[in-house]
Amino acid sequence: MPHRDAAADRFFRFQSAPCLEVDFDGGLLCANPAFCRVAGRSEDELQAAGLAALFAPEARAEVLSALARGATRDVVSFDLPLERPDGERRWLEWRGVSFPDPRIFRIVAHDVTALWRAEAEARERERFLGTLLGNLPGMAYRCRNDPQWPIEFVSAGCEALLGFRVDELLDHSVSLAALLHPDDATRVWDEVQAALAARTRYLLTYRIHTKSGEERWLEEHGRGVYDASGELVALEGFATDVTARMRAKLELHEKLRVIEEQKEQIQHLSLPIIEVWDGVLTLPVVGVVDDQRAACIMEGLLDAVVRTQSQRVIIDLTAVDEVDGAAAEHLARILRAVRLLGAEGALSGMQPKVAQMLVSLAADLGGARTWPDLRAALRESLRVAPARPGPRPR
Repeated sequence: MPHRDAAADRFFRFQSAPCLEVDFDGGLLCANPAFCRVAGRSEDELQAAGLAALFAPEARAEVLSALARGATRDVVSFDLPLERPDGERRWLEWRGVSFPDPRIFRIVAHDVTALWRAEAEARERERFLGTLLGNLPGMAYRCRNDPQWPIEFVSAGCEALLGFRVDELLDHSVSLAALLHPDDATRVWDEVQAALAARTRYLLTYRIHTKSGEERWLEEHGRGVYDASGELVALEGFATDVTARMRAKLELHEKLRVIEEQKEQIQHLSLPIIEVWDGVLTLPVVGVVDDQRAACIMEGLLDAVVRTQSQRVIIDLTAVDEVDGAAAEHLARILRAVRLLGAEGALSGMQPKVAQMLVSLAADLGGARTWPDLRAALRESLRVAPARPGPRPR
């Protein structure tokens, strides 16, 4: 060990930082207790092993090279992990001063293991998030709450979604507001501001135009980010392409609209109310009369009676093979309702099964007459119809 006075030796021994002295060839001359604790070895073991032996085999050449460089300079410096006997690695910053006479380095080693681990974890988190966000089918973002939506962060998914690279969005050469469909821009702003005012998340569905001019539908989930004082600092969220879903939805709505129109047309065709003479209506009923159809017949027929001020109504059942109990009851109600409106109701062309159902229900037909066929019912209705100026067949 090089000669030191008692005060210097006490300072060396009780120094809280790990300290050691090595010669220019890497021989370890002495180490203070703090360094022994970090290394996990006694001072005798350290002196027997030498400095290079404290490092992993692949790092030993670098240590000796640093010492060789330090032999011609005033300072030696390197950052390498130390290998403890228990297998643990401790990351140290080695900083030393060379003394040509007696050819030694006095080195202070700063243990930065906690910092190194924190940085390694941060790098791993950054790598993980980059991989995760890069594989998501959409775009994660952070932007300011401004009508132009200036971007502060955006994931790589922006290129597949919008057609623009990350750098094009970050340098604000492209405005997100400019990509919004003009019909959706005001609504998007209003919905975001309403969510911020309520301190809630927002869910948006809107159209954009990509770099190539293609129109796409996006669905965006986001929320405001606030500082410790509660001030809004940014918006963060995730947007994904829902064009296929929205187009399918719009196509479905269009098909439903067409079906509804066709349904109305079919209902109109299935209710051929004919004014055959002034004051005389006929309604030929074709097919099965179920509960829903009977209700439509009642509504349409009563409306026609009031509109035409008809006095006689003939419901022709020639083409009806059978009715269920609910439909039979509806027919009876229709005839009673016609009577309440001041008109006389009649049934013509009734099939045996229909007659049996009406009888089994003891249906009250409101005094309506029945005729074997429509011709007979019309002959009687026209015979008793009151004369009107200028009557003519319809």
